[in-house]
Amino acid sequence: MKKFGALPVLAISAICILSWFSAREAHASTVKLTFDGTTYDGKGGNSLGGFATYPYYFTVGTASTEVPLLCVSFQDHITQWESWTADVDPIGTTGLALDKAQQEEDAWLDSQLSGANQLTTEELQWAAWVVGDSSLTTWKLENIYGLSGSVVGSIDSDITDAANYVAAHPNASSYAGYQLYVPKSDDDCDYTPQTFIGPAPTPEPSSLVLLGSGLLAAAGALYRRKKQLTT
Repeated sequence: MKKFGALPVLAISAICILSWFSAREAHASTVKLTFDGTTYDGKGGNSLGGFATYPYYFTVGTASTEVPLLCVSFQDHITQWESWTADVDPIGTTGLALDKAQQEEDAWLDSQLSGANQLTTEELQWAAWVVGDSSLTTWKLENIYGLSGSVVGSIDSDITDAANYVAAHPNASSYAGYQLYVPKSDDDCDYTPQTFIGPAPTPEPSSLVLLGSGLLAAAGALYRRKKQLTT
């Protein structure tokens, strides 16, 4: 059997690891969402106007860690333990039901859920719904869904703050920390799933990228040293 030197082994290992990671990234735009519920393990359980509001807990793909997401489409319906396939789209993606400004406004509203000026989660949820659904008028919020005038005023204020922020920060890269989960197929759902938004998670295999880059650098250093010794 022919023996391989350290240089080709390092180089081949680095290329394999980086290629594997690139392939994962290329297919990372579609995930499976499983809705664990709004009261799962005693978490969540918020409601306003007869509708469950943020947080909605999901598991994404094969991960076991639950992720709280904000619902940004008022229509349609999901029930606990349903699963479906969703496209993961960055803020600013064209061709979606929500235009760029609406996506950015929803990202700002989401950021307020854990920000220094944390707003009421129930009101923020309704604000996100109103942003993407023009049929949710003030009259309808008060007379059909029974929201008080003061609550509707707070929701309107949240929406105005979101619009003002987006107008002052129109660059979609400002919202790169968030992503949309847009339903691609119903799978085993009784109804058409809704669209959700949440913080973009840190890429899981980042340590492998560092390992691959390190091996590539080591191969380069070994090559330069070998070349110096032979000249």
